[in-house]
Amino acid sequence: MEIYSLVWDIVKTLLSPFTKASKWFYEQLPFKVVRRKPLLKLGIIESSWHEHVWEFAKQRGKEVVVIDTHWQITNTLPYNLTVLNVFLKKPEKIKGRVLIKNYKSDIWGSYPIPKGYTTEIEASFVIDKRHIKNVMDTIKAQIELQDPTGRTHKIDDIVIKPVRKGSVKRDSLIIEDPSKIRSEVEKQVVAVLKNEVEQYKVRGRREGKLGTVEWPNGVIEWRGADDKIQFLFENSNKNNVKSGHVDALLSLYQSSSAMGKRNIITTLLNRIDKKNEYRDVGYLIIFFLLEVGHLREGLETTLKKLRGDKANAFGDVLRMLDFLLAFRYEEFQESDLDVIEAFVYSTKEHPFRIKERINAIRVRNMLSNSKDK
Repeated sequence: MEIYSLVWDIVKTLLSPFTKASKWFYEQLPFKVVRRKPLLKLGIIESSWHEHVWEFAKQRGKEVVVIDTHWQITNTLPYNLTVLNVFLKKPEKIKGRVLIKNYKSDIWGSYPIPKGYTTEIEASFVIDKRHIKNVMDTIKAQIELQDPTGRTHKIDDIVIKPVRKGSVKRDSLIIEDPSKIRSEVEKQVVAVLKNEVEQYKVRGRREGKLGTVEWPNGVIEWRGADDKIQFLFENSNKNNVKSGHVDALLSLYQSSSAMGKRNIITTLLNRIDKKNEYRDVGYLIIFFLLEVGHLREGLETTLKKLRGDKANAFGDVLRMLDFLLAFRYEEFQESDLDVIEAFVYSTKEHPFRIKERINAIRVRNMLSNSKDK
């Protein structure tokens, strides 16, 4: 160590005249050298409620692969985004199509994004099918967004999954015959579920919907260029997330005897199953079970009988929980958060923003409790 120290002292002594000369030269310059400020980054995060997906399609008689990606974008730049171009850089270099949601409405098109505003965008690409070796392959992609100044904004390590619709044949699911059900209460519950199945077919994951479930439009993760990231909606209200079919089940439940109520719970739990026709509407059952205080039973059954489905059923249960945590957070007790947290960490499925929302609710409760003291 002493040798190294001695050598360093000698080096400093030798370089000292050059260092002093450089400093003197810098001070004599007739202009001031100003360091360039780093450019602001465009705020882009993956959509909480839409996955990036690919599927085969026909284009001019040729089979191709169509990629759809979904993003939430906040214009953190010092200028308005009047136009955007989008390019796929990997696995194939090609220009894509971008749709921007009007920040004032639910209409999509080529809309500007003013400074400080947040909205949603969809970027789509058509690539050669040679990039897919297996129907269950995931695509690892890189995308560039080009703003009005010509500056590009890269998004790396994007994982695009196959659209899994139709991967399980409909006739492979067990179809229930309601005429063989003796209990009138059970028959009414089944009628609600069968109706929800039909609603999901036209208002499912692919359409960015969840059957009869309704929730506020827009995004909540980012509010503006200088605001903190938000995981909870501005207000918690039962009307924020609702479903006419859940209301129907609640009406039936509330008018039933204690035995009838237990029958309703059992009927619903028995129909959470990846092998039957109600596979895709497990989210509705979980929504109802939360309303009547049986969430733990519902999630335990979901883990046992719905995990590993070949559609989006298990993922839609997670999506349902994400909506409820985001928009109806005041209704969750710590025991509910514990149950959901254990459920989320027990699976490798995409958790949306459930983990972040649980933490945000806990922090909110801590702050609320400190104010009450």
